[in-house]
Amino acid sequence: MIQRTRRSVWMLLVVTNLCLGVPRAAVAGPQITHDSAKKLVTMADAENRLVLRLNYDGRCMLDRVVVRGEEVVSSAAGVCSSIRLGTAEYTTRSGPTSPKVAVAENTVTVSEIRFGGSGVDVEETWTFTVQADRIVWRIARKYLSGGTLDDTGFPGWDFTSPSTWTGALLGTGGVAWFRLFDTPTATYGVHTGPVTFWNRDNGVCLRIVPTVPEGRYAAVRFSRRPRGVLSFNYYMTDQELATKHGQSRYLRDKQDVWAPFKVVPGETAAEYTLSGLDYAEAYDRGVFVGIDGAAVREICNTIARLGVIDAKIIGSNGWYSSCAVLHEHWIAQLGLAINDPHYFRSYAETLDYQRDHAVGPDGRVKSRWAYGPGDDMPGTYDALGFYECIWGWLMDSQPSFVVNVAEQFDFTGDVEWVRRHKSTCERVLEYMLRRDSNDNGLVEMMSDNHQDRKGSDWIDVVWASFENGLVNAEMYYALGLWADIEELLGDQARATKYRQCAAKLKDSFNRSTADGGLWDPARKCYAYWRDKDGSIHGTNLVTPVNFMAVAYGICDDPARRGAILDQIEDQMQKEKLFIWPLCMSSYTPEEGGGWPSPPKEGGGWPFPTYENGDIFLGWAEVGIRAYARHNPAVAVRCVKNVLDKYAKDGLAFQRYLRRSQTGSGNDILSNNASPVVGLYRNIYGVQPKWNRLYLEPHLTPELSGTRLKYWLRGQWYAIDLDTRRCRITVNDFSVSAAKPLAVNAKGDTLEYFCGNRKTFSMAVTRSVPASLELRIDAWPSAAAGLRK
Repeated sequence: MIQRTRRSVWMLLVVTNLCLGVPRAAVAGPQITHDSAKKLVTMADAENRLVLRLNYDGRCMLDRVVVRGEEVVSSAAGVCSSIRLGTAEYTTRSGPTSPKVAVAENTVTVSEIRFGGSGVDVEETWTFTVQADRIVWRIARKYLSGGTLDDTGFPGWDFTSPSTWTGALLGTGGVAWFRLFDTPTATYGVHTGPVTFWNRDNGVCLRIVPTVPEGRYAAVRFSRRPRGVLSFNYYMTDQELATKHGQSRYLRDKQDVWAPFKVVPGETAAEYTLSGLDYAEAYDRGVFVGIDGAAVREICNTIARLGVIDAKIIGSNGWYSSCAVLHEHWIAQLGLAINDPHYFRSYAETLDYQRDHAVGPDGRVKSRWAYGPGDDMPGTYDALGFYECIWGWLMDSQPSFVVNVAEQFDFTGDVEWVRRHKSTCERVLEYMLRRDSNDNGLVEMMSDNHQDRKGSDWIDVVWASFENGLVNAEMYYALGLWADIEELLGDQARATKYRQCAAKLKDSFNRSTADGGLWDPARKCYAYWRDKDGSIHGTNLVTPVNFMAVAYGICDDPARRGAILDQIEDQMQKEKLFIWPLCMSSYTPEEGGGWPSPPKEGGGWPFPTYENGDIFLGWAEVGIRAYARHNPAVAVRCVKNVLDKYAKDGLAFQRYLRRSQTGSGNDILSNNASPVVGLYRNIYGVQPKWNRLYLEPHLTPELSGTRLKYWLRGQWYAIDLDTRRCRITVNDFSVSAAKPLAVNAKGDTLEYFCGNRKTFSMAVTRSVPASLELRIDAWPSAAAGLRK
């Protein structure tokens, strides 16, 4: 016998002007079909975007899941509950006597689902509530006896194949990117709940959002099975799951990523909201003109998120390469392009975790985190996975921590959060400011001479020593950002001190090499470092050093800026490079640059090899920032080239070889998304600040007509970009101007900020809800007071 229940929604179009109401066609509601003879129940939302079929014939499982017309699960394995003790697995796919099924108007209740063995028995009740745009699945699991489980599915999904989905976006802001599940048993585990699977080719999305009971912890596991399916398991436990193999979240040759855990008699329940979405609609970033918008979206949903290894562990390497690097100052900034509130929440927790566990009492920030020992300095790898790098004391971890805290604050606007980081960031900065033995303002590294053969920054196998231009450029940037926060928090004395330190650093940095600085007038670029004996090294136009000097405002001489950027561009044209390499010419053999084990005379030979001249995309944002004002066409060209590379290879490499411009290295870096960050920040000009959204575009004509959708602090912004005039729309307010501007909307009040001012120039409050458009044609640069 087949029973059908249906909820229908009727819409009535009321036409005034003496006409009667005319009923429109009925819109189908959610449906439940029960075939009691075959013991099948089919459930569908109102538009059949999600269809589930329950099979309870000697089993209890979902043997069909159809998302927007696409079958996504294996009919034999489907979706079920399970437990595993040792090698014995017990599931609801077979074995349990037929459970009881009750169908009401929009609910299906399945009770007395019994399974188990090896001393642990389970009884579950499943309740499905079918709604117009989703299906809510509640699983109440009662452990009838206790024990230790090696694994569970609460529930477990078996998708048809690893290619069913491109990936899964996670509640940590990260991604399970199935392109990288490149062994038959590849497994990735994460402490998270929300998951959104998507397929970029057919545009199908399956979103699963659990409601985790108070006092319970959610985790997931993705595994590629030798039989060809992709499995996905939920865990709901009384204690947060521990990893089984060191700190590893990704395993290539085994699937027991989580350690065994205990269960006790009693009930645990979880509720999952399932919905079938249109990928392009759910992750719509706007209208891109002159740029491949689909590639932008995919980069932001794949490689950019790879650095989110787990809750509280974010870097810009990633789970595939087992490492999270703390000595990178662009990790918060990656969120600018990712534009996901999950990322910002997760990274705030990561910075809290690093503050509490990676920063020493003296202010030293450990430079790396990894699944286990490997490239660690002996004796430094700790129980939580933090350590110092074997190549040397990487001092850029100090400014990187401060920059990341400051830029994270710009995204969230959480004043109390940043206040809790005040003393730590001060300690971190002071650690570096104490390292100035000659009192010239330039902070000093642990090694005095390149012959010590020790790295001191991100370019870790180049032996930069003593007064390092890369670290000092980052320090200058960090001091400026943190001085602004000190001022906001009411500590004017420290704000003044840090600005004075920055000014002193800048002055010495800009002096000629003959006068104790880093500017090389003969080569018209900044040298990388000065040894303690006064010798100058890295005069081969090291791009990170020179780009940061220009982008962060150290180099404020237009002639110097032009000399640096023009000679880089000349070399780019000669070699036809798609984007900038780490250096334009070679280091000397003694200065380093090789990998993995530089010989006595230095590595990276013949040039270009590895850090001696190959292409690392992580520095692209600062390059784009440097060129945006000088020659934005160069920046746009490089962004387009990277988007073309993504279409061919996914950017799933450590670096690009300079000679062939092909990807190389399985230490895949999420900072390969840096060019897209540069596109948003420096070309489109989208720069969130803690109390406003600032817009300073540097467009080329081909980009005019771009319309971005941007989410910031609970509100959607529409940003219309044109070379003549740009507009920001939020909460039915619209402001347009021909020059840089910023806005902040709070309820019925809009604040307009002229240019890069930190306080608003005008506030407008509407008395009734209505659209309001402001056109700024001119604003006095020296206007006194506020205008309302």
